[in-house]
Amino acid sequence: MRGWIHIIASFFVLSLVSSNAFAAARLEPLTVGYSNFTGTYAPLWIAVEEHIGAKYGLDLKAIYAGRIRPQQLLATGEVPVVLATATGAITSHILGVKDQVLVATITNKVGTSLFAKNEIRTVEDLKGKIVATGRPGAFLDAMVRYVLRSKFGLVPDRDVKLLPSGEPSLSLQALERGVVDAAAMSSPYMFIARKAGLRELTNFDKLGIEYPYTSVTVLRQTVAKNPDLVERFLKCVVEGIYIFKTNKTKTVAVFKRYMKGADDDILEETYQSTRGTLEDAPHPSVQVVKGALDMLSLQYPQAKQTDASLIVEPSLMKKIDDSGFVRALYKK
Repeated sequence: MRGWIHIIASFFVLSLVSSNAFAAARLEPLTVGYSNFTGTYAPLWIAVEEHIGAKYGLDLKAIYAGRIRPQQLLATGEVPVVLATATGAITSHILGVKDQVLVATITNKVGTSLFAKNEIRTVEDLKGKIVATGRPGAFLDAMVRYVLRSKFGLVPDRDVKLLPSGEPSLSLQALERGVVDAAAMSSPYMFIARKAGLRELTNFDKLGIEYPYTSVTVLRQTVAKNPDLVERFLKCVVEGIYIFKTNKTKTVAVFKRYMKGADDDILEETYQSTRGTLEDAPHPSVQVVKGALDMLSLQYPQAKQTDASLIVEPSLMKKIDDSGFVRALYKK
């Protein structure tokens, strides 16, 4: 009798293992590139860490693109999806390469401030000074140029010298060491700068700036050939946003995994400041992209002739939202 019990138990275990292996084998691998370690990227991290992709038939992984522009990963086919600011995709359209489209925007708030040495009291005081920005042509560089010229009447590279420092951590170090007079900081570095006692000259969100800041970008041909893949990934993102908003404990745990070295109070500020900026249904906005084109026209005059509607592909998020998927999550 015991022999039969062992045989049955062994068969059950083997069946369970085989079933799990078969289920895993059926998952479609999807690697997503991301470009930053700010709170608005957490919906992707949550989707990976909580294995949300498996619900939608995806073996979801995320890789940090770092200084390699995420759009290059798209162009080379290394990844089919990236999560990044929309600057790269929009700039590509401006320059005539129109194969990238925004299928979702997690937030249109930029979570960025301009910090300076304490002896500098206003943005206007930056005339003749040095300001650290991001890589030339990248989001922070474009944003600082726009804010200085359009909001404060300072002409970049004439009234203010811009010094591309690369990573935000390097901008912060340059400011603290006196190498530069001011620096643009996004979350979480803006909270670190505040904690360090640096003077916050202006907050870009408070200036009313909207920008497709954290966006899902794919190739147009991917939407045409495999819309189901993109749609399933977008459901992962939407569910990641839901968990972010409704489960602080899980979200902060994910922060700690990806934003290594950040103090608990910085993570708390990041959570509180980010939560209200995330869109429940992250539709990409033609109007916001039009605003981004206007900002970028200071560097690229041809941006004024670029069609914003060709940069945005709203159909997949609309389909998801119209199906009641988002309402069901929040039980609205």
